[in-house]
Amino acid sequence: MPDESQSGYSSIMNVLRPPPPRTAALMRRYDLVLRDYVGDFRIGVWDHEKTRTQRVRVSLTVTVEVPNRPFVDDLDAVVSYEYLIKGVEAFTQSPHIQLLEVLAEKLLALCLSPPQAVFARVQVEKLEIVPQAAGVGVVLTGAREPS
Repeated sequence: MPDESQSGYSSIMNVLRPPPPRTAALMRRYDLVLRDYVGDFRIGVWDHEKTRTQRVRVSLTVTVEVPNRPFVDDLDAVVSYEYLIKGVEAFTQSPHIQLLEVLAEKLLALCLSPPQAVFARVQVEKLEIVPQAAGVGVVLTGAREPS
């Protein structure tokens, strides 16, 4: 096998092994998590569900992409999970929603609202519907559209 000092060998190998994408070296990803938030939501399609709130468990995971450099110990330098907490709390005060799928879709939009958010997973479960189960619900995932 020729060594890299021989004419043309390095150029051929560079074509065969392209460099990693620029963003891989310049960016890093990490997940924000809000797990098992339980709140009283106005949700349900049946008449008896429209007259009271129901306990719903919400779990959110948001993948954010940030510059690949060491973290500094400053809240303004990161994407804070506080927007997730406040957003879910706001939905407990929102008008009645019939379907968990609609609530999950709205929460997915919340998750992807910061420009650094690139992917999200939303799980919502009603906790009092099936006594034999810890919860019944839906899971939605979504990604930011490439710009």
